[in-house]
Amino acid sequence: MTLTATTFIAQTHNLWGDHAAAERSDSLEALYRQRQPDLLATQEQRSWSRDLIDAAMPEHDRVQDDFAGWSTQSCLWWRREAFEYLEHGADDVGILSPDARLFWVRLATAAGPVLLSTAHLTWPGHPQEQESGVNQRTPQARAIVRRLAELSGNDACLFTVDINDIGPPSWELGNGGFLDSFTALGRHSPVTHPVVPSGFAESIGTGLSPLASPRKAIDWIFLRGPVQARASEVVEFYHRGIAPSDHYPVAATLTLTRD
Repeated sequence: MTLTATTFIAQTHNLWGDHAAAERSDSLEALYRQRQPDLLATQEQRSWSRDLIDAAMPEHDRVQDDFAGWSTQSCLWWRREAFEYLEHGADDVGILSPDARLFWVRLATAAGPVLLSTAHLTWPGHPQEQESGVNQRTPQARAIVRRLAELSGNDACLFTVDINDIGPPSWELGNGGFLDSFTALGRHSPVTHPVVPSGFAESIGTGLSPLASPRKAIDWIFLRGPVQARASEVVEFYHRGIAPSDHYPVAATLTLTRD
């Protein structure tokens, strides 16, 4: 495979819903004014954080759709001078949160089409998983692999995700032909959650356990098809000492390839 001239930065970011929104909204806005990716995928988004990103990135377009999940779960942005919108969709792949889907958009570039997609796999603390003791994310990842194969064929495919796990769903993606942007460069991902220190007051532990959340890598950019990772980063960003979210963004510099 040879590199084309189409190189871009893709980023994924869990925006942490409404938690501490007032304390960190300035930091979130500063991040997307100062460090604008060419492609952006979000999870745990709300209408206020989506609108904030719109205002911070005026050179970008995003999916416009009345389905609630594009406002309350995820959205996808692209720099309009580099990418042209073709189509989009939101597919049910068994994720248990309301309006949670596999969200995707197909974009055209000078070097060929790109499918950008995102999902937020079910939290291990979900009541159905707590009651059954059965990992809910593995079948979700399996369904995502199948659907993305149908959508992208042999075209470049980017799948961004808060995977909420450290093993089985990643194996499903790897066995389905996806490679994350760190493994593609022969390295391990740094921690992506939780952000420490955050710059504002937080509690330790949850209603499920008094233990603090272990530091882990659960936010990923997976690649398949004619696209090559050139660099990958867990983005550390603070504005006046405040973090934008409890998850670090993950960014990757990518280049489309051809035979």
